[in-house]
Amino acid sequence: MIKLLFTASVALICLKANAVGYPSHSVTLNNGLKVIVCEKPGNDFVYLQLVYRTGSKDEVPGIRGMAHMFEHMMFRGTVNYPGDAFEKNIEGVGGQMNASTHNDFTEYHEYIPKSSLKLCLDMEADRMTSLVVTQDILNTERQVVGEEFRNWTNDWHRRMLLDEYKVLYPDGHPYTVNTIGNLEEITAFTAAQCMKFYDNYYSPNNAFLIITGDVKSEEIFAMADKAFSHIIKHLDLKLQEKVPDLNGASPKKEEMPLDQMVQVYSYAIPYPAVSSKDYYALDMLTNLVFLDENSIMNNRLIKKNHLVYVINSDDESRFYLYPSIQTFNFYMPAAVGNAKVKKAVKEELAKVKQDGIPQFMIDNFIRSQESALVQSNYSVEQLSGLLAEAELYFDDYQKAYNMIDEYKKVTPEDLKRVASIYFADDRIHVINIKPD
Repeated sequence: MIKLLFTASVALICLKANAVGYPSHSVTLNNGLKVIVCEKPGNDFVYLQLVYRTGSKDEVPGIRGMAHMFEHMMFRGTVNYPGDAFEKNIEGVGGQMNASTHNDFTEYHEYIPKSSLKLCLDMEADRMTSLVVTQDILNTERQVVGEEFRNWTNDWHRRMLLDEYKVLYPDGHPYTVNTIGNLEEITAFTAAQCMKFYDNYYSPNNAFLIITGDVKSEEIFAMADKAFSHIIKHLDLKLQEKVPDLNGASPKKEEMPLDQMVQVYSYAIPYPAVSSKDYYALDMLTNLVFLDENSIMNNRLIKKNHLVYVINSDDESRFYLYPSIQTFNFYMPAAVGNAKVKKAVKEELAKVKQDGIPQFMIDNFIRSQESALVQSNYSVEQLSGLLAEAELYFDDYQKAYNMIDEYKKVTPEDLKRVASIYFADDRIHVINIKPD
């Protein structure tokens, strides 16, 4: 149902729906900030999540890693809440806070008592418009992020994935560089570069706010209006129009060294953007072929033939605004004769392209998705994540509670069709990662 709400300061369009079983409502403020409320009965705490539609996709050479750096800078103080006031205020009321940076977005979240929601909204509004960035603050935070980078790459597996990521995409693609960025660029960032990124991407109309908990929407809308309506900054942002075609594109390397006695066959497959008509069918297919506990590859190569330790992907959601390259990694002992793994994979992919997927596997996949959706009902964090995902990628948070229907529409013929396209020999590439 759509109705118009009018207040003294702003005209709001209010949309109502039920998010995964709970009443959900939204308004869009005059400055473009969308506010989504999920009324989930529970305790006296609420989950606040503010999502900005900016991430590593918006970086250019010279500022690789800036989106992640800026996530850190957002905790370093504002005009009205200087220094570590944000952290002290949240922890002082028994709350928790954190943030994360991704290719397509950056999100900030707090789990706080309802009585502290007004304070938290005021602080979020202040750092949306009045962040303080100085070279001294940046110098300190660069060291923190640099150390985080070094700790991240001290783990052999993360280092392997980062090295592999560097060879996946052609130059000019929004996802060319991993979110963690390049250390040599990170350590050279200037305050002016940080503020330019802030000015270019942080605004009400490039963000949305989600509040999940035992609250009433009308009260939250009034609080959000009071906190954010004075921010008039407006950005005219569009997605990159010309993106390199990934179909048929080859990795920059087909063999890579590894400093462990493990060999990895990494199958790199071009994946469509989540808006593509092929997305849900291909996502179901890759789970049933590669990733599920009883997937085709797991059953043959791990459970039956004991040739592989594990098969996984370093990306759980595979939701992206742009077409991406997704990798499915087969980990095995570094030994002579591993070519038989590659042969077995080729045989199974050929069967899928020819015969498709049995209906019982499709049914099992749907049931597992439904079960996961039910479980998400118990967590305000997971509920907020579902709403955020739907709003970010479809501009419609209501998709959170009917996304399962998209999988239900997938037929065996659809799976066979996408298999013939995305598992074609000229689209699927194998990177052989092995000891020097």
